[in-house]
Amino acid sequence: MARDETVLPLSGLLPAELEALRPFVVDLENGHFSGLPGASGHAELKTVPADVDAIFSTHLPAFAASRGGGAVLVVFWAHGGLVSEGSALTAAQRNIPWWLANGIYPIHFAWHTGFWDSLGDLVADHAREIWTPTAADKSMGAAAASLTGFPSVASGRGLNSPVTDSSNKLIEELLRHVGGMAIWAAMKENALKASEPGGGAAYVAAAMAAFQSHNPDTATVHAAGFSAGANFQEHFLPAVVRNGGAIDTCTLLVPAVGTEEFKRTLLPLLGQGVGRIAVFGMKTVLAREDNCFGIYRGSLLDLIRAALDPTPGTPILGLQQCIGEDTVLNALFKVYPETGPAESVWSVTCDGALDARSAATTHSAFDDDVPTMDSVVRRITGRKSIVSFGTTAHARLLAVAGKIAL
Repeated sequence: MARDETVLPLSGLLPAELEALRPFVVDLENGHFSGLPGASGHAELKTVPADVDAIFSTHLPAFAASRGGGAVLVVFWAHGGLVSEGSALTAAQRNIPWWLANGIYPIHFAWHTGFWDSLGDLVADHAREIWTPTAADKSMGAAAASLTGFPSVASGRGLNSPVTDSSNKLIEELLRHVGGMAIWAAMKENALKASEPGGGAAYVAAAMAAFQSHNPDTATVHAAGFSAGANFQEHFLPAVVRNGGAIDTCTLLVPAVGTEEFKRTLLPLLGQGVGRIAVFGMKTVLAREDNCFGIYRGSLLDLIRAALDPTPGTPILGLQQCIGEDTVLNALFKVYPETGPAESVWSVTCDGALDARSAATTHSAFDDDVPTMDSVVRRITGRKSIVSFGTTAHARLLAVAGKIAL
């Protein structure tokens, strides 16, 4: 039956497809369940507490039984701030079969960030204050200039051009004065509220801890977060531990968490509720060659550090130089061939340990990068042989793999 495109939600998923996500996705709005009274009503997948109860009373036990009983692996995934709810649900639909095929029960948090759209709108609204196209730029047409009025990477002037060099400071100053810091602070506040008493993630944390307590040999728990998803996890993991639960591994991809925040929230849990922590990011030279909006030279973390944190220059965990300049973190995070309870992997790294590889060359690439995501699963499973993330494009192959006892 053909889809009626006029009634599809932003994710493009049919009602039955959305319903199929319910055992694996917790949808939050402003830190609370999106299906509760008082929510906006705009959420596509409206989660209520009963949905979380069903995960731990019905769906997770059924998954364990389907694998012959015994311990199962559970992963909590938190997407980044560049992801809308629709995109988060679409990604969940694609990736859930891959997690399951690897013997992992995934629980995705869709937490309605909208950060990138809001930030991009600010830049677009004030584009003319930063850059005025020259006659030469105008003559190059739409292929040479972005819709925001900036010269695009395709313009031929590139990231090493005088325009992008000089625009960095202008963009940073603009964003500090037109609300960029407020948008970033609001997104971080949403991450915090979710795991505070009354928040949706706090409810999940208590349910997970209770499940572990009542079924001590049934599940090992893992967490992973991409970009601002690390800001979400830095509050969720302490909530799990406070309730008596434990996290075996925590893997953070280009985490947007400040180094001092990390020391305050997650570092005290290492060995005290969290077994291992890994950070994946770009080597410094590669991060500086990344770009935002096609005209800001540097990664999103560079932009956050320079323009969106209350104190410009605040060190961020996902930047190699920030860990290297911090005496405590530099000693803590081991780089292959060294290993330890805290490890860092700096892309591009495509040799060495199979669970310490990444080929991502931009900030936004990490949660779609095959070596990175394969490393995440290897850290969770402890196995070298896995179903590769590259198979997420092949539904039939995943369906077969999901029936194999790995």
